[in-house]
Amino acid sequence: MNLTEFLKENDPDRYFMSLFIKDEAQRQAVMVLDSLNVELARLRDIIDTPHMGLIRLQWWRDEIKKIYSGQKSAPHDVLISLAAHLPLQKILFEEIDALISAREADFLEYDQFNIQDYAQQIHIPLLLMKAKIIGEEAKVDELAEAYALIGLLRAIPFYKARSQVLIPAIQPAAVQNICNVAVQLLAEDKCKKGYFKAHHVLADLYIQQIRKNGFNPENLQPLAFKELRVWWRTLF
Repeated sequence: MNLTEFLKENDPDRYFMSLFIKDEAQRQAVMVLDSLNVELARLRDIIDTPHMGLIRLQWWRDEIKKIYSGQKSAPHDVLISLAAHLPLQKILFEEIDALISAREADFLEYDQFNIQDYAQQIHIPLLLMKAKIIGEEAKVDELAEAYALIGLLRAIPFYKARSQVLIPAIQPAAVQNICNVAVQLLAEDKCKKGYFKAHHVLADLYIQQIRKNGFNPENLQPLAFKELRVWWRTLF
């Protein structure tokens, strides 16, 4: 599988931010994790029953466990890339398992959904693994949660289309409260590596966009000159 093309198509923001990683081996490892995250995230779109969703998550868990035990996994492109590029000596199986387990929330009843818990459980494990790969020494939890919260707000039209409610009332006041939480979290971010600084800059740009749009995520347009603005602010 061509990781670059896969991420460009399925997660263009994370692909773009991977360009801030200078070391090629580190970049490939990060893109493998992002590709796995894409596969886990879209299970909810192709499986409509919680029982079958949990079975599929267990399949991912079992196949990745095979890689860690030196066995041959199923011939899936992401699994092949994971075995080839992920530094297993740095990333523990338990860390990947936390990412898989967090996706069980995708199959919860909607009235059980807590957007802040979801943001923490999904994105913190992902960024923690990337920090180990890249060598970021600062704490990444606040950045991870802030970035995930804003991403979830921007995805509200997508979630509404599949009848999944992220916040009880998708009103400007509720959206503004979540943006305020994200702003506070970003204020605590101390990450130094360019890859993580790009997350901070992009989250901040998206917050500004949502604010200018009256805290209505359903009317957002593509962010003008996004890549150039992130690049400039991250580097200079």
